[in-house]
Amino acid sequence: MSNENSITALIIDDSPDSLGMLNTALNNQGMTVLVALGGEQALNIIGLVKPDIVLLDAVMPVMDGFEVCRRLKEKN
Repeated sequence: MSNENSITALIIDDSPDSLGMLNTALNNQGMTVLVALGGEQALNIIGLVKPDIVLLDAVMPVMDGFEVCRRLKEKN
């Protein structure tokens, strides 16, 4: 798959191990992968780039996945 037609995925997770595993798997499928270690970082990224898909951990410190999802829905 060429990069110009690549799907952009945003992975949001506070676990570096999970981020690494998902990043590798999605990259191997030809996707462009963005990563965020938390909700605020994810919202900042989404303010700059609109991913095609978001993979979101529900249980994170500071801002959980449900709050991130709520804020994303407010923006759209």
